[in-house]
Amino acid sequence: MADHRLVTARLVLRQPGEEDLAAYNTVIAEDSDEREHRDALAHWRAHGFGPWVVEEAGQPVGILEIHYAGPGVTGIEPHEVEIGWTIAEARRGNGLAVEAARAALEDAFERAGPNRHGWIVAYIRPENLISQRVANCIGMRHEADGLTRSGHPMEIWRVRLPG
Repeated sequence: MADHRLVTARLVLRQPGEEDLAAYNTVIAEDSDEREHRDALAHWRAHGFGPWVVEEAGQPVGILEIHYAGPGVTGIEPHEVEIGWTIAEARRGNGLAVEAARAALEDAFERAGPNRHGWIVAYIRPENLISQRVANCIGMRHEADGLTRSGHPMEIWRVRLPG
């Protein structure tokens, strides 16, 4: 598998490898870390694009999810491309999520092939105002309320692909 990288002014987004479970544990810090890491590797193998490890000055500071949504969220079709972001708590508030998301969106528009439906989608909890601001900064627009994922209320946000 090729080593895919995106470089921004402050960040390197790179394709995750087997050695990145520690990055997932550090950044995500949930019980699903190992599953998330395994799913990211599998998505890259199957589709040629997927979640990125976000590095600042050579250190993992986030995970930028971009992948087919799969089942489980009302209002999102499994074949839609979804974007999401998690930045380590100590590095939040510095615009890193916006910078990483913009780079990943540009790459998705050019290479990942989600143009089938013309949209990239995010689901965000209604109380997560920070993620709503990130979504707004990258051109996403709020589309729907009152949806659920794993029993949690969610909002759907979308951005239209160019062209």
